[in-house]
Amino acid sequence: MQKMCITFVAFLCLVLASSAQTQAIPKTVDFRYSEQVSNASAGTCGCFALQGAAGDLYWNIRQFAGNHGMGLGLAADIGVEHTGNENDAGYGLTLTTFTAGPRFVLSHARKLQPFAQALFGLAHGSGSQFPQGDSLESSANSFALDLGAGADYSLNKRISVRILQLDYLRTALPNNSNDWQNNLRVGAGLTLHFAH
Repeated sequence: MQKMCITFVAFLCLVLASSAQTQAIPKTVDFRYSEQVSNASAGTCGCFALQGAAGDLYWNIRQFAGNHGMGLGLAADIGVEHTGNENDAGYGLTLTTFTAGPRFVLSHARKLQPFAQALFGLAHGSGSQFPQGDSLESSANSFALDLGAGADYSLNKRISVRILQLDYLRTALPNNSNDWQNNLRVGAGLTLHFAH
């Protein structure tokens, strides 16, 4: 199932990227602070917080109903969050995610531009303890699913404030249980716009 999802996402990204081949420069670039709540294993919350930074690039592929309709494009997101002590376990966790996929942007309002996205890619956990057979490793990789929404508030033609971005991030790092982690990531920051 995981390989099928990755194959589908890779195909979708290639289709969107080929549609955007004339747009080498992204339409927007976002930089944001992010805070994430993660769970350690199934059955109990085992929740702990991570803090860090994230950013994304967005290429507009298709605009429906003119400039004030809905846009479809490709978003590529990278996030790095860290905690020094995971649930008082004596070790921390740095979670790095690389995801890409379709983003839908509503541009009905002049100042506010809400969006929704479904991104897929990879997660890399490091500086922690991941079970690998009979041993513990300090790093691991897994599939990542990022379903999110947010809104940019335009200050002028070139700069917007990402007033809120809320993401459900699912990873599959080894954890001696079900190898699934459910993460809630909240962020805010600045978005730069480029003319095409």
